[in-house]
Amino acid sequence: MLPKLKRINTILFGNIMEKGQSFHSPFFIVRVIKTPYLSRFAVSVPKRVAKTAVLRNKIKKRVYSIVKKMELRVKQGFNTVIIVKVGSEKLPFSDLFIEIEKIFVKIGILK
Repeated sequence: MLPKLKRINTILFGNIMEKGQSFHSPFFIVRVIKTPYLSRFAVSVPKRVAKTAVLRNKIKKRVYSIVKKMELRVKQGFNTVIIVKVGSEKLPFSDLFIEIEKIFVKIGILK
């Protein structure tokens, strides 16, 4: 899990969902907004992706751990919300890593 300083709070989450720029991939929707501060992240897993809270939390933890591994390569100044799409719950960890890396490169937040 990311430290609290690197996670997005509820107020910021709503702001990013309203005003953030949206990017799509087959397995994720990523909303990004620029900020002069540190980069922060949030992960959202809707109920239609996984019916039980246990599975939603498992997917969320996997995505957070991938983001933590990429933390040093991410440029500063981006608040990012990752929304998981249906089908990504079946992907192995290595494929999830590749997909998140691809969309981060598409957005331009990786060094």
